[in-house]
Amino acid sequence: MDTVIRIIVSAGTAAVMLAAAMDTAGQQQTQQRDQVQSRTQERSGKREIIPGSELMTSKEREDYRRRYAAAKTEADKEKVRADHIEAMQERARVRGLQLVVPAAPKGNSK
Repeated sequence: MDTVIRIIVSAGTAAVMLAAAMDTAGQQQTQQRDQVQSRTQERSGKREIIPGSELMTSKEREDYRRRYAAAKTEADKEKVRADHIEAMQERARVRGLQLVVPAAPKGNSK
């Protein structure tokens, strides 16, 4: 009888320990998921939507990003953006399209 009680107590202890381990693992997964979501939101919030990107090749988009990132001041960034918008509006006009220009990023350094 004493052996049966020990087995029951051991099984109960093991079940409690397993439940605690599963709870800890679940909390870690939740933390990791929250961190990934937070980083994704931060990135998407900082990244500019390139005006006319649908009319550009991936190399042109990369070149624009490089020029924009290389601009030293906000005025320089605005100049790069304005020149780009003008070129994209002309490209859209030639193709018989109308360019929708997204709002400029606020205080964005990317």
